[in-house]
Amino acid sequence: VSETEEIMGIEKGTLDVQWIHGSDNCNQDANPPIQVHQYSSSVVIMRQNKCINFEAPFMYLIMGSAKALLVDSGATGNAAQFPIEQVVETELQRYYGVRRNEIMLVVAHSHGHGDHVAGDGQFQDKPNTVIVGTNQQQVSQFFNIDNWPVDIGLYDLGDRMIEIHPIPGHQGTDIAIYDPKTQLLLTGDSLYPGRIYVNQWEVLRASMQRLAAYFQNKPVTHVLGAHIEMSATPGQDYPIGTTFQPNEHVLQLTGATLQLLNTELQNIGPNPMRKVTDSFIISP
Repeated sequence: VSETEEIMGIEKGTLDVQWIHGSDNCNQDANPPIQVHQYSSSVVIMRQNKCINFEAPFMYLIMGSAKALLVDSGATGNAAQFPIEQVVETELQRYYGVRRNEIMLVVAHSHGHGDHVAGDGQFQDKPNTVIVGTNQQQVSQFFNIDNWPVDIGLYDLGDRMIEIHPIPGHQGTDIAIYDPKTQLLLTGDSLYPGRIYVNQWEVLRASMQRLAAYFQNKPVTHVLGAHIEMSATPGQDYPIGTTFQPNEHVLQLTGATLQLLNTELQNIGPNPMRKVTDSFIISP
């Protein structure tokens, strides 16, 4: 860690990881249902096995001194197939130790689509656990966003203030989450190496213009989305439903990728159009 980073209190992480990317024969797949990667001392990245659900969403756990934030709960409800609550609990105990029982777990969502909320039921009725609702009123109320989608919510995990940026357009309750401690920007299905499906074209254009402007001069270590659908070949994606991606794109994008998405959307203008770039595809 450099002297500057120590002064700024930046927590460094690593993405030196080979993501489990499915299997050519899912009947013989021996990989765990959830891959757990320790990004930094207080951030864990998890990925669902593609053989359980082809969407293979990524989930993020960010830990503060009083609360932990889980972003998304995966694409499968069945705990025997997909034990997301158990895996998260293991990580919380590892990090907090004897303090675990004092810690509130907040289960939030990048947006409300089924492959990001299916595991919520596993967290219901657990002690010290709150599940953020998935409609716009519930999201804005929980994160104190008075003027949706223009305002930015601030949520304190305890010595760790997280920024909540409303970015509707893909589903409607989409948020981007920025963690100043690691300078990670989590963008769900609104920006990731894959097909960016647009439900409300003009709403998404406005969202990305706001987000890109805000982060124009702010430090972003990585932009991390919720899936990988692109291959390592620029501009080439895997077909929907693929359960084996041996040559997939890396998860991490950059602040420059966010600026590029905004530029492409503004250049296309008000009439929706498909656009292929090296690391994402705009899919209206």
